[in-house]
Amino acid sequence: MRRLIYLIAPLIIISCAEKKEDVLVKVDGSTLTKTEFEKYIPPSEYKRLSEARLEEFFETWAEQEILYLEAKKQNIDMEDSVKLVLEQYKKNLLATELVRREFEGTSVAETEIIDYFDKHKDEFLYAVKLGQIVFSNFDRAVRTLEEIKAGADFFKLARDRSLTRFENPENPRVMTDYLQRGTFADFATEEIIFNMKPGEVSNVIPYVQNTWLVVKMVDKRKVKAKAEYDEYRDAIYNHLLSKKYQDFLVQYVDSLKTHYAITVDLAPLK
Repeated sequence: MRRLIYLIAPLIIISCAEKKEDVLVKVDGSTLTKTEFEKYIPPSEYKRLSEARLEEFFETWAEQEILYLEAKKQNIDMEDSVKLVLEQYKKNLLATELVRREFEGTSVAETEIIDYFDKHKDEFLYAVKLGQIVFSNFDRAVRTLEEIKAGADFFKLARDRSLTRFENPENPRVMTDYLQRGTFADFATEEIIFNMKPGEVSNVIPYVQNTWLVVKMVDKRKVKAKAEYDEYRDAIYNHLLSKKYQDFLVQYVDSLKTHYAITVDLAPLK
């Protein structure tokens, strides 16, 4: 029996010492340990941060934990609507992680970047001035485009309907400055716009953050004699990698569909 006590005692001492040393923040019974923290920020990164930045991170964690604990105390996590959102978030997180792991390791070859640059080289020489209407609703974008094709004034509709009017009603930015390739948030959008002619109105263009664009080419002017590859190389890489991701996602989901039975029945909605 004495030998067993000798074996257990050191383990208890070591365990307690490690646990005490490992805890970085404590809020009542909740703790953030060094191991958990390093899942947020690896040592190679947080060792470069100042103490003030680290304290700011820990204070933010503590505040978030307080809100979480208070929500638990009020049993908010037991409400059906909240359970539904949490379950959906869990599904989205797992699905995203699955795709990330499957896509991991995919890259873009230098030859692919050069090929893209060569095919679009002329576009990098120009700047465009656009009329723009930004929508949060695809159907409204389609209806507006139909009105424009029927003869409605583009800029009047832009002033009345573009999301940009909410930023500054007095200056709703229905007309852009001259923009060059690489200044938009999305290369796919640029490919469409920089192939338009002055006076031409685009179809509805998918844009960032679930928005849609309808643009009118007001003017296009040459602003460079030569485009430098190095200036656009990284942006082209990111664009091509994003495109590969989207293509991979479609193909991957299609391949999984053969393993799962899918049925859709609208009858309960009627």
